[in-house]
Amino acid sequence: MKIHQLQKSKWLKDKQKRRGRWNGTGTGNYSGRGLKGQKSRSWFSMKPFFEGWQTSIVQRLPKARGFTRYYKLVKDVVIVNLGKLDADKRITDAMEITKQLLKDLWYIKSATAFVKILWNGDYTKHLKFVDMDAFSASAKDRMENPGKAYSKPKKPSKEDKTPIEKPVKKEIKKIEPVKKEVKEVKKIEQPKEVKKIEPAKKEVKKIQEVKLIEKVEALKKAPAKIEKPVVKPVVKPTVKPIKAEKPVAKKPAAKPKPTAKPVAKKPATKKTK
Repeated sequence: MKIHQLQKSKWLKDKQKRRGRWNGTGTGNYSGRGLKGQKSRSWFSMKPFFEGWQTSIVQRLPKARGFTRYYKLVKDVVIVNLGKLDADKRITDAMEITKQLLKDLWYIKSATAFVKILWNGDYTKHLKFVDMDAFSASAKDRMENPGKAYSKPKKPSKEDKTPIEKPVKKEIKKIEPVKKEVKEVKKIEQPKEVKKIEPAKKEVKKIQEVKLIEKVEALKKAPAKIEKPVVKPVVKPTVKPIKAEKPVAKKPAAKPKPTAKPVAKKPATKKTK
C-alpha cells in the first residue's frame, strides 16, 4: 500500500483542510486559528446559537405553540388589471381566465395566491373569470358592460373649484365706556384768618422759690452722715523657706587593678603509643 494507491471514501465529498503543514497549504504556522486569544486555545468551544453576548435568536423566538407572526396574519393580495388583460394579444375574446393561466402568462407567481381583479384602462373583450377571489365594484361594472366608453374623472383645476364660502364673522360692536358727567363744584370762600387770643401766663417763679427754701431747711434738720475712712488691707510679702543643702559625700579613690602574673609554660610531653 502506497500513498498514490489510496482512494477517497465515497461519503467524503469536500476536500479536507490539512492544518499545520507549512505555509504552502494556507493553514501553516497557526493552523488557521490566528495569534493568541480565547478562540486559539485547544479547550475553547462555542455554542451554536451564541451571538456575542446578545440575546440569541433561539431566545428571542416565542416558545408557546400556536404562535403566528404578524405578517402571516395579513393576506398577500395580488392585483390584476382588466386593461392589461385586454391589451395582451395572447388572450383572445371570450377566453376563460384561471389562476393557472395567469401564472403561465407571468401575471402571478403562484396558482394559490389571493387574486383580486381591478379596473384600469379600456375593456372590450368578453372574458370569463374562474376561481378568482375578489372583484372591485368598478371591475364588475366593466365586465357587465364591455366596450362602454368611460371617462376617467379629471382632477379639478383651480378654476373649476368652487370657492368655499367662508363663514361670515359677526361684527362685535365695541361697547364704549359711559362718560360720567362731572358737575362743576363751586369754590367755597375760605373765612378770614382770626387772630388767636393767647391765655395769660401765670407767674411760676414764686412757687419755685418756696420749694427751694423748704428743701434747704429739711437738709439742716437731718443729722450729718460721717463717712468712715476706707482702710485697704496690707498685703504681706510671701517669703519662701530656704532648704538646707545636704553635704556632698566624696567618692572613695579607685583601687589600682592587680597586674596579671606571667603564666609559666608547661613542658611539652611526648605522646607514647
